[in-house]
Order: sequence, then structure tokens, then C-alpha cells
Amino acid sequence: MVILSLHFSLSSSFLFLALHQDKKCLTSIQKENTRLHSENFLWHLSQILNQHQHSLAEINEIYFTSTPSGQTGLRVSLTFLTTLQVLNPKIKIYHLNTLLLQAGKNKCISMLTIDSRESKYHAAIYKEKKCLLKTQIISQEDLKNLTNKFPEFPLAKDCQEVNFLTNFQELKNEFILLNSIEEIRLSNSKIKKNSNDDVKKKKKNAK
Repeated sequence: MVILSLHFSLSSSFLFLALHQDKKCLTSIQKENTRLHSENFLWHLSQILNQHQHSLAEINEIYFTSTPSGQTGLRVSLTFLTTLQVLNPKIKIYHLNTLLLQAGKNKCISMLTIDSRESKYHAAIYKEKKCLLKTQIISQEDLKNLTNKFPEFPLAKDCQEVNFLTNFQELKNEFILLNSIEEIRLSNSKIKKNSNDDVKKKKKNAK
């Protein structure tokens, strides 16, 4: 049986798509796509499928970066996956933390910028695929503390230096089978809640 799998990421400002047949990559796209995920994702996907004479209903597996993510990227991703499950209820969907995808096999403080002022970031610390600090929302002051605590860990920010195709392939065994799309929404809400709790604790301790 031929296995057709789609790899994609909309978690950062980059759009990444790759179509695989069995273990062979048929084609891939990686491009800067700031604020255009809603407009460009389905168009590029359609072009890839048409180029290789496949349809959405033929896709057997999905591999994608879930959270943390920009709001638009997450919304487009989850809407697409919900639709795809209707077309093919047997499809298998696997997801990976975006900050791990950015880190790859390297050691780094992996970050995604949250706001245009760059005052807050999603951040985690990885070393050889192992998570040393779980995903949390940090401020610039927190970032300074982290860089002082982990001076040998370079900063990796907003997927600027990432080769998505390579990292997807190298981390394929790290992807987790998704039982329900609701898991991603709950994970995103948990990150925000934990961040709000940390802010409250800091304000309380400052009094």
C-alpha cells in the first residue's frame, strides 16, 4: 500500500509544505509568508497535489507543528485538519512542538516572538532533542535571566535559520499521534494559563 503523507508548518511567519510518497519527498515549499497563511496555504497545497496528480482524500498521514504558534497559523491549521478528518476519518495526524522543530538536534533557547514589540516570547530550552525547560511565555527580562543561566545555549528565534524539510525528517520519531484536535486547543490554553499564573506570582512577590 502506498502511503501519502503531508508535512506542514504554519506556526511561525514561514509557510512550509512537503508531500511524501512512502519515504520519498515528492516536493517541498518553504517561504516567508508573514500574515498570509490564510491566503496562501490552501493555494500552495492545491498546486502541490495537482502537480503530482493526488487529491486531499488520498492523504494517509499528516505531520505538522502544533503549539506554540501564531494565532492565524494555528487557526488555519486546525480548520484544515478538521475538514480533512471529514474527508478521511481514518487519516492519522501527528504533531510536534514548534520549538522542538526549531531546535532540531541542536542545543538552544528556542523562541517564537508573540508581539510586534518583541516584549514577549514563547520559549523552551532543548539539548539534543531533550527538553530542559518546558514551553512558557517569557518577557525580555526573563530572557536575559535565561541567557545568563544557560550561557552556552545560543538563541534560535522565529525559525529564521531552520531548514524545515531537514528538521521534519530528522525529528520524525518525535512526532506524537493526535487523538483529538481539541488536544491542541487545550495545550494552547494551558500555555496561556500558566503564563498568566506566573505573572500573578511575580506581581505578588513584588509587593
